[in-house]
Amino acid sequence: DKLQVKFHVPNEDEVDFACEFVETFIYPELELLNEKCSKMSKEERLRSLTLVHYMSIGCLRMVPRIDSKEIENLVPSVAPYGSKFQAQYSIYAKQPKFKENLRMRLLTDIGKLLDILVENHSDDASSMKTALKIYSLSSIYYGVFKHDADKLHKHFEAAKNSFINKLYGERQYPRFLMIERMTLQCEQFSLSNFQSLTHIDKQVILKLFELSINRYGEVRRDAQGYLFSVLNRYLFSYQVIVDRIIELLNTPGDADHDQIKGCLYILLGNQSFFLPTKHSWSMIEKLWPAMARTTHAKKPTTQRLMDLINETIGKQFDTQALVEDTNNISRKAAEELWKPLEPNELVSRDQLREQRNQGNIRSYNNVMEALNSLLRGDSLTWRQQETTMSLMWLLLQKRIPIPLSCIRTFVDFLIHDNVELRKIAEEGIAAFCRLQKPPRIYVEKPLGEILQRPVNVDECHPGDRDDNLWITINDYKPPTSQIQWEETCF
Repeated sequence: DKLQVKFHVPNEDEVDFACEFVETFIYPELELLNEKCSKMSKEERLRSLTLVHYMSIGCLRMVPRIDSKEIENLVPSVAPYGSKFQAQYSIYAKQPKFKENLRMRLLTDIGKLLDILVENHSDDASSMKTALKIYSLSSIYYGVFKHDADKLHKHFEAAKNSFINKLYGERQYPRFLMIERMTLQCEQFSLSNFQSLTHIDKQVILKLFELSINRYGEVRRDAQGYLFSVLNRYLFSYQVIVDRIIELLNTPGDADHDQIKGCLYILLGNQSFFLPTKHSWSMIEKLWPAMARTTHAKKPTTQRLMDLINETIGKQFDTQALVEDTNNISRKAAEELWKPLEPNELVSRDQLREQRNQGNIRSYNNVMEALNSLLRGDSLTWRQQETTMSLMWLLLQKRIPIPLSCIRTFVDFLIHDNVELRKIAEEGIAAFCRLQKPPRIYVEKPLGEILQRPVNVDECHPGDRDDNLWITINDYKPPTSQIQWEETCF
């Protein structure tokens, strides 16, 4: 309020002009791409896609989300884990109106175009990259790019440090910095509004996944970046691609090297997304054994990717909760924050929690037994055995009993020929000892029992007392006067 910020709100004429401008120029380009895509040269195709791309960036802020049915039961929960509507602050004098939902039109037309390019023009990497940008925009773009917000945040922090004046005290910045801070907050609000997954979003994820394992490296790399952005946008959406990844890793016989390489890059993720350590025991139960026993990572490039994945798992994996035993104080606080629960909802909550706990325990035992059976068999190489042992070592915990067969495996590998396997086995045995260590028992005793003599608690203070003489040299008592100090012999 003190800043008296005045925002420009587009009036009705400006909104109508923007809608008319978009419809005048974007539809002819889409029709041209639909009708003459195969007959166009690479330069003409790229020109049309570039126009559609930049017009999409300009207008999709005005287009609402595609109305589609949500995918249910991604995670059993009483409370909803997503927002049904995209939270947008109104910046128009009237609601923009187009002939149709442009997001759906772009998904349909550009999706078909991508299929044609992959089948008939797979060498046109530039057009495919631009089409990928448009295709991903229709699902996740609502006026703000994350990299633009990050760039603005870095600029704001640098400017803030430059204008600090300690004589004025804290938070005394120039007006333009406060305006920039408000802009940054608005953009971060738009980016952090996570939503639930719909069937349209699922189609986008699956198509981006297939393009992420394409034969061309440039297409794979760009599609993977957009795939990670979509997976970060929608909660629990990673479950859509887990089965497809496991199918590729478990493919019998010789698999396509480019597909395996793309699949491993998806598992490796980026700085904001890493699939193998997501909090889902059912996913770990299926994915980790498939990673350990896959036989398709034979070439140096794929072996290096597997090593990076295992290294990242070791750095990022934290022991996940098997039994969710939230205390009553936290439950009451959650109910006050959300809404009071009815008696039937309380019963449903307890049932869901018990089912989830039992499912977690079952998945944990299954993954431990699966990894142990791989180590007991003869199908793994020493490199795969190291991977399997390290994964099983990470899963050790004390909430439920560890299968005895796993303990026997660690003991047997103490005398293995491979020194790396022996080291992991030693770490496992040390972990078992720490897990079996009994908790410390603290007993509260009165001061008289500790000193073994009657004592007045009010007169007992810390310092040089008779009961502290045992920590001094020869029961040394410090002098209390000048004469005693001069008579002291050392």
